[in-house]
Amino acid sequence: MRAAINASPLIFLARLDMLHLLDMYEKVYSTHEVLSEVLGGIEAGYQDALLVRKLIKEGKISRVKTKARFGRYEKLLGLHKGEISVLLAARELKLDLVIVDDRRAIKAAKYFGLKPVSTPFVLLEALSSGKLTLPHFKECMDKLIEFGYRISPKLYMEILDKAKVLAKARSGP
Repeated sequence: MRAAINASPLIFLARLDMLHLLDMYEKVYSTHEVLSEVLGGIEAGYQDALLVRKLIKEGKISRVKTKARFGRYEKLLGLHKGEISVLLAARELKLDLVIVDDRRAIKAAKYFGLKPVSTPFVLLEALSSGKLTLPHFKECMDKLIEFGYRISPKLYMEILDKAKVLAKARSGP
């Protein structure tokens, strides 16, 4: 599976020390706009930006440029340039997934015919594939909230319930 990733999931996965989970994907792409936003944190001393830069240098995240002019989408969709650029890149490259956290970006991805997943769903996929245990998954979810990740209590509980089902399925009867 190939995926495009936006700034927010990169930053949150870096803060969780979970960037290695991107290895679950055959290839991960991001855009100049997104990576510039994230790497801008280096000057401010953000450790997560350094971790993302390392991934780029290792070739684990490929920088792509969109062909489409995304300025016309800014007003139409009410999204930032980074979000628009990653959605357009995912569409142009015919990628399997786009990893975005913003609710409007998720809706726009669906409108473009893309399959959006957010940071918690990357963690769920890692749990499903055995890269995370249920306790570690819950710890990551709690840390996400501590880091300022916005999620409704209802969705948080639904995700935890799904995680329990996945963990039980992995462990067998």
